[in-house]
Amino acid sequence: MNLSELKTLLISAKNEFNNMLCLNRSKKIKYEDRQYFDLIAFSSLWNAAGEDSSKIMNVIDDVPSGDALMQQLQKLDLELVEEQFDKVFEHQFKKVFKKKKKPNTIAIIDVHEQETYSKEKRTSEDIRGGKHKNGTNFFFHFATIQILAKNKILTLKVKLYRRQQSLKKIVEELVRQTQKYVKIKVLLLDRGFRNVKIVNELEYLQVPILMPCVKDEKTRKELAKLDKNKKIIKWWFKNTKGEFADVKLVMIKFSDDKEIGFYTTIPFARLKTAKYFLNLYKKRWNIETGYRLQNQLLARTTCIKGIVRYFYFCYAVAMHNLWLCIKCEIGKTILFTVNKMKFILVYFWITTHLNPEL
Repeated sequence: MNLSELKTLLISAKNEFNNMLCLNRSKKIKYEDRQYFDLIAFSSLWNAAGEDSSKIMNVIDDVPSGDALMQQLQKLDLELVEEQFDKVFEHQFKKVFKKKKKPNTIAIIDVHEQETYSKEKRTSEDIRGGKHKNGTNFFFHFATIQILAKNKILTLKVKLYRRQQSLKKIVEELVRQTQKYVKIKVLLLDRGFRNVKIVNELEYLQVPILMPCVKDEKTRKELAKLDKNKKIIKWWFKNTKGEFADVKLVMIKFSDDKEIGFYTTIPFARLKTAKYFLNLYKKRWNIETGYRLQNQLLARTTCIKGIVRYFYFCYAVAMHNLWLCIKCEIGKTILFTVNKMKFILVYFWITTHLNPEL
């Protein structure tokens, strides 16, 4: 595949998902939706704010201002935006996993934080508290679910995790959406998801889990008894309401006497080796890598409206998925990085506008 073919493939795929998005406008006075989304795409590729991107683009094109873009995004309905991006992610899924049969996948759920220093941080329904980081305790939270099957990775849904929402409800929605397209062989979670209601809901949905255990006093005593490589026992934990969740505690001891524990509901866990659990959980770092790459495709804003932050984050995820889709399309014949994708899209946008005949 030569550069021209790659460019055509990229631009076609980007325009394809841009055309699946729409702004909730009753009147289209000067600019079409397409021009607003072109501005968002440009901001995404440059990691820039809408106002700065608009000034650059207006040198050789006529696009909306950054303020006009903000006005349109703030009018959007959260459910409408979520529905639109669900369709985008579904379309991208079908590009990567072309067979009609549901693939068996590993799923990963995590919550990504964006810090905020807004004066409304204590009152906004879109902002939640969290552990102190970068000078603040308040963040926008985005929950995502990513699937991994046969070295193919894709994000299938994004939720804005608002102040009054329960994490159990967020996890349920992410899993149910994903189960429309795949069979979840195991769901990888971090310690923050150790919640009786979450574990019981996932058992109801027939989704096995694997997550690191919380080393409380009871767990430490069990780990101290361990004198072999691996041991599995029945385990449970309960909440303040007296509700229980049943799991298995997998205890692994290393040669340097360090121990690690996992909670799991994987069937026939006793037949699995210690190496199996360790290698399986390592796959969870794919989502952390995904966040780093998505941040390279995230438009900047100081807006404190959750809908704007959510739209920009979903757009960055869609762009990251686009890169993953193209990688699957071209295979290993070309070294194709995120930076290369950004360069190609920006370069050909500039040259096309300078020379319309290209």
